[in-house]
Amino acid sequence: MARIVICDDDVQICRMLQAALRGKPYDVETVYTATDCRAACERDWPALLVTDISLPDYDGCELIRQLRANCPKLPILAISGGTDDVLQAAWDSGADWVMRKPIVPALMLETADYLLAMHNPAP
Repeated sequence: MARIVICDDDVQICRMLQAALRGKPYDVETVYTATDCRAACERDWPALLVTDISLPDYDGCELIRQLRANCPKLPILAISGGTDDVLQAAWDSGADWVMRKPIVPALMLETADYLLAMHNPAP
C-alpha cells in the first residue's frame, strides 16, 4: 500500500484531500507543520508527499529543497493559494507538480495517481 503524507496547516484542506484519496489503496498520514512533515518523511519515506507552500513554522519551498536533497526520487505535489510567483518557486525548489487552491478533489486524485505511477511504476 502506497504511503502518502499530506502537509497543510489547514485541517479542512487535509480532510478534503484525505476524502479524495479514500477508496484508493493509499495509507494517508496528515501533518500540519513543516517540522512534523520532515520527521514523518524521514522516519519512513512516503511514496508521495502533498505539501502546502505556506506553513506556520517555515517555508514550504525550503521543506521541498531539504526533502529533495535527502530523497531525490520522492514525488512531491506542492499546493498553494498564493500567486504565480509562489507556485513557480515551488517548481524551482524541486516540486514535481504544483496545484493552485482551491483544490479540485478529482484533479488532485488524478495527479496523485499520475505521480505515483511515474515514480513507482508497476513491474
